[in-house]
This record gives sequence, C-alpha cells and structure tokens, in this order.
Amino acid sequence: MTGRTLPVPTLLLRSPLVVCLLAIASPAWSLPEPATENLQLGEAAAARYLEPTIETLADLVSFRTFKLEQPADGELEEYVKIRRYLAERAAELGFDVEDHGLVVVVGLGDSKDRLGLVTHGDVQPVDASQWAKDPFTLDAETEPGRLIGRGTEDDKGAIAVALYAMKAVADSGRPMQRRIELIVSLSEELDWNPFRNYLVDHPPPPLNVVFDSSYPVTVAEKAWGGVDVFFPLWGDGLGLEEPWLSHLEAGTGLSIVPSRASATVDRATEAIEKELGTAIAAYGGGLVTLQRTGDQLQISASGTGAHSSVPEEGDNALTRLATVLATVDWPPSAAAGVVRLIDDLVGRGNYAGRFGDLAYQDEFMGRLTLTAARVRSKDWKLELGISFRRPSGRSREAVMAATLDALSAWQREQDPGRGFAELEVSVSDPIDQRDAPHVATLLSVYRHYTGQADAQPVAIGGSTHAKLLPGAVNFGPSMPNTPYTGHSEHEFVTRDQVELNLKMMTAALLELATETP
Repeated sequence: MTGRTLPVPTLLLRSPLVVCLLAIASPAWSLPEPATENLQLGEAAAARYLEPTIETLADLVSFRTFKLEQPADGELEEYVKIRRYLAERAAELGFDVEDHGLVVVVGLGDSKDRLGLVTHGDVQPVDASQWAKDPFTLDAETEPGRLIGRGTEDDKGAIAVALYAMKAVADSGRPMQRRIELIVSLSEELDWNPFRNYLVDHPPPPLNVVFDSSYPVTVAEKAWGGVDVFFPLWGDGLGLEEPWLSHLEAGTGLSIVPSRASATVDRATEAIEKELGTAIAAYGGGLVTLQRTGDQLQISASGTGAHSSVPEEGDNALTRLATVLATVDWPPSAAAGVVRLIDDLVGRGNYAGRFGDLAYQDEFMGRLTLTAARVRSKDWKLELGISFRRPSGRSREAVMAATLDALSAWQREQDPGRGFAELEVSVSDPIDQRDAPHVATLLSVYRHYTGQADAQPVAIGGSTHAKLLPGAVNFGPSMPNTPYTGHSEHEFVTRDQVELNLKMMTAALLELATETP
C-alpha cells in the first residue's frame, strides 16, 4: 500500500430509523403469581389446540413471502394469498379482521382499551439446496420432534400460536378489559416504511407485546446499523494478462450470516493455483474448495448461517473466503477491492475489532457486533453489505463518525483503482423499556411455566417492531440460551416449544386482557 489518496467517494448518510427510548434504571419488580385459573387455561389451550396450531403453521409456511428488494405494496401474489388466508382463518375462529395491505389486524373484543400482539408474516430468502426438503413445506419427519421450514421460528410459528391463544381467551368467556389486536406486518424483514406508514393513520394500542424475539422478556434491543460499499465493475479485467479476481458473491440478506461464498479467478496459472491451495490449507478449515475449469479457478467456501444479531452462533463463509483470497496481491478489480476491505476492516471476528474505533460495549446490552453479510453485483457495481448491531453507550453521531472514519482511513491507503466509489451508511438508535408496565406480568408467567425462578429480562442484538410501538416488549417465541435458527438454512421450532408457547401466550393474554376471576 502506497498511501496515495483517492478522491472522496460519494456518501449517502441515511437518517436515523427510530427515536431512542432509554430507561434510567431497572424497576424493582414485585412478581405476584398469575391467577391459578389463567394458568390452568394455558395448560388446557395447549392440550386442545396444539395440533390445529401446527396445521396452521404448515399452511403459513407454504406462502413464499420473501422479497429480495424493497416491496412497493402488498399486491404480490404470495402476499395476497397469506392476507386472504389470515382473513379466512381468523373469521373461522370468530375474530374480526382488517386488511391494510402489508399490515393485517386480527381483533378479539370491543373494549376501548387495547392490547397489541405484534408478529410478522414475511420471511428471509432461502438457499433451497441447503435444505433436506422444500423449505416452504413444513417438514415434521426428517428430524423427529422438530418442525422444519422457513418461518417456523421467525415468525410464522408465532402467528399460529397467537391465533390459538386468542381462541383460548375467547373460549374462556371472560369479560375483556382490553381488546386484543394481533397485528401482522408483512414487511418486517426488509422495509419498515410500510409499517411506519400504517401507524401514521392507525394509532397503535398503548400497550404492546411483540412476539418476535426471546423469552423471558426482551426489554432492550440493540440498534441496527448498515454499510453498503460500492466498487465499480466497469473496466474490470481490461488489459490484464495476469491472474485476476473476476467474481465474488455471497449472502442473501443483511440480517443473515452467509453460509456460502464463491469467487472466480480468470487467466489462472499453475502458480496462482498452488498459492491459493497453500492459503486454503492454512485458513480454509476444510470448508474452502478449489476447482479448475480451463483457465478459470472456482473457489467456494461454506459455513453456518445465523441471524446477524448473533453472528457468534454462525460461521461466516464470506470472511473465511476473504481471508484465503487476501493472501494474494491481486491486480485492481471490484472483487479484489471487496476482499481487501473485508480482510482489513472485518477479518474473522464478530466485534469490529479491526474497524477503526467502532468497537464498544454496554453492561446490560453487551458488545457491538459486525457482520460482512452480502456481496452482489448491481448496476455495474459490486456491492458489499455490512451490518452491525450497536448497544447503548454511544450516541448515534459518534457511531456514525467512527464508521466513516474507519472507511475513509482505509480508502486513503488504497492505490488508484483499488478503492470504492460510493458509500451508504445508516445508523439507528437502541431502545430500553425495562420500565414497561407489563414486564412483571410476563416475567411471572414465564417463571411459572419454566420453573426458572431467577429469570430476568434480557437485551437482544436484533431489531423488532417493538422499536416503533409504545410500551412494547418482546415475549418469545424463542428460548434463551438456545441457538436461534431463524434466518438460517436450518430453521425449525420444536413441537415442545410450540406447546410451551401456547401455554405461556394464553396465560399472558388472559392476565393482560381479561378480568381476573
């Protein structure tokens, strides 16, 4: 590296996504035992409705409600199908329904006071080659006890449980203190603007339970941050007679740790093949392969997918491949630039240790995490997508500055033709709602059914619609200290977990929305 300075790239700094809500301190909860009858009704709901819940989950999984680009509206065929299905199933169960396009609301009761129960019906894309069966057909056979399919954990399983928990509440005949509104977003995974727009004209309930994260009760969420770096593709390879990196591809979305990555070397010589073979032996971990076809080399890496909010639960195939490829001093190309940036600023770690001054941590919310998530060709550019999840402890402006400083410093050290052309950086704010009024109720329900008497509220690295709603905390559907499979290519929920979710959600709704006997 010569340290020569390139022209300043185009920067698009996106506005903050949410407003930060920080509690000063945790309240000292007094946790009264939930009403015995409510707990019994939770047990009865699981016994009566487990199989119908699983059947509904199978139906929901069949809808291919994912998009690779931002949705313009709710009129794509699969989205129309799931909206129609939700309306029909809700009507069969005795609920009222409102269809707002990319938001469907299923209601129980007519009280003026309202309780929101928030989920989403869109899912992450899939690499079908990594599934034992069709990921959009519920697989209850390959691994007994597990219900495998895209959306089973995130978040179609939650929709199915919510519907039958509401049915159990209706069956109880209890007077409703609060109307329950099951709010199903169909754009949570990719674009929150449709949900924001919905909230403008439809004020949300003043109290909300989001069913899209983890037990015992998730009261704080790290903020989302994203960096898109664009390297120009025009002119790649022109005039080159030496081996050069012509192609790089990985990942399907910014919320997923990529489980596969691939690269192509054109004009490959025996010497470069040997050099790469040595690097693979040193850094490939048995997960990188090399194959020659004519004068091309195909290099492929595999790993383990995970939600990018918990990158330590995965094995990033893109960063592994970049570590191998970075051992070669490639001539200028877009793919070579991406490899160099990943190796210099991301490496194989998960906590931004190489990314300038970006790394920090919060006592309650934990460490900032960073994931090189996706590489794709788009509009004559090669786009590198990096996501990070930041806790409380630094301002949005300070995090933005640290991000730009690291990228600018890296750019200044690149020779001409080796740097990026554009940047897009977005940084939002975390939330902390430990003082939400229903935390104690939800925590007491969880403690009863699990026997975990010392269970406490938790913080997560992910982002849910709780960030957009008043008095919103997450209650399930995933268990703490259990690997999260949503966003992975092996997504599942166990039958036992569906049963437990039915018990806990039914009892929680009875506690929060009905008159205690």
